[in-house]
Amino acid sequence: MNKLLFLLLLLVFGGGLHAQEAAAKGLYFIGFRDKVGTPYTIEEPSAFLSTRALDRRDKVGQAITELDLPISPDYESRITERGIDIWLRSKWMNGVVVPATEQQVGELRSLEFVDTTFFAAPLQYERSVSAPRPTDFNQPAPVVQPVPVTETFYGFGYKDLARMNGDSLHRLGYRGRGVWVAVFDGGFPSVGYKDFLGYDQLEAVPGNYDLVEQDSTALDGSTHGATVLSTMAAHHPFFFIGTAPEAKYLLFKTENSRGEHRMEEVNYAIALELADSVGVDVVNSSLGYTTFTDPSMDYTYQDLNGITSPASVAIGRAFERGMIIVTSAGNNGADEWKYIGIPADAPQALSIGALDATDERAYFSSFGPTPDGRVKPDVSGPGVMVAAVAANGQGMTGANGTSLSAPLITGLVACLLQAVPEATNQQVLDAIRATASLTDAPDEAIGYGKPDFAAAYRYLLREVGQP
Repeated sequence: MNKLLFLLLLLVFGGGLHAQEAAAKGLYFIGFRDKVGTPYTIEEPSAFLSTRALDRRDKVGQAITELDLPISPDYESRITERGIDIWLRSKWMNGVVVPATEQQVGELRSLEFVDTTFFAAPLQYERSVSAPRPTDFNQPAPVVQPVPVTETFYGFGYKDLARMNGDSLHRLGYRGRGVWVAVFDGGFPSVGYKDFLGYDQLEAVPGNYDLVEQDSTALDGSTHGATVLSTMAAHHPFFFIGTAPEAKYLLFKTENSRGEHRMEEVNYAIALELADSVGVDVVNSSLGYTTFTDPSMDYTYQDLNGITSPASVAIGRAFERGMIIVTSAGNNGADEWKYIGIPADAPQALSIGALDATDERAYFSSFGPTPDGRVKPDVSGPGVMVAAVAANGQGMTGANGTSLSAPLITGLVACLLQAVPEATNQQVLDAIRATASLTDAPDEAIGYGKPDFAAAYRYLLREVGQP
């Protein structure tokens, strides 16, 4: 009897100790000093970058550097041999994210190849594998039939498209074909049903990757991402057509619905790396960071310098490699914070504010400038009662926020890239700013103003020397 009682107590308290150990684990970033031991070389970039990624670099004259090389597997092995899994890898940050206790991280700090460690988030998910899941983005682009560019055929999507003269690009046949667009958000439920976007081919449902839970799909979680995606990708003639219905979309879940922590910025940076490697041209991120569940992680206005957040730094690296990153400016214009969020502070980001029905700043749209005086937001688009497919795929909804103005513009950026494929990412951003409504007097409320994509198209043709 006493032995049985002892056994029961051992099970109870032993289980409690195990639970406490699991609860004490967090997600930590472990940064490496170098890439000694990587089997990859700068001279053979096709081993770790797609043809699309290499072609994009060639267009902007960006050489392959050590930053592009995958991390050292030798260093990974030194970590995993201690019984620690690899949660995510980052070649641009040169390190890994690991689920570990403070004691384990302390031991990792003593390794000669480790130069950086920081706590990114509590560990909130369990994963059935010991290493990051591989990506799969081999899905084909959708094949959708062109329709007349009129309000009758475009339905609820026509008004927002026409407000920025995007209908002119569509009439010329530029609806994003051949352009790859990545979307970073908190989840994409219902998108797995082909009728959500209106595709006839089930296999064209966008490829996706979940950095947050590291499970097999990102087609779950927050409905926010599905709403955002629909403003660009949906193709429902007579009902609703988005701003780039012929583009190919790749979906990344980077946002954690269980709390705000710096890990989301690490997810963002790694998603940019993955998007770059497979050949994405344009990224939409309808998200932002100012304050967190853990107040010690909160940002201040002075942190909006483009070099403090790993997400903002990663935008610069992606831009150097030819990508365009469109991000929402934020919805804090009416509260105490007031200013844009991160990563809208990145100098190379196309940061988007929101306009109301009269083309004035929507009351919630965040203000610039950055603390070093840079114009932000860059431009502003429709952001009040924006038409989108309802999250369940049945009917329409009207939504507010820079989360909606950003993808409307992202889709039209994709159309510009199709229209003038010779243009570099810098030329595209210059054209958008130079032809917007306040180009001669940008302000802290709506930046360079409302874009005019017909004028931006003409501007780009002159820049690249086309008649």
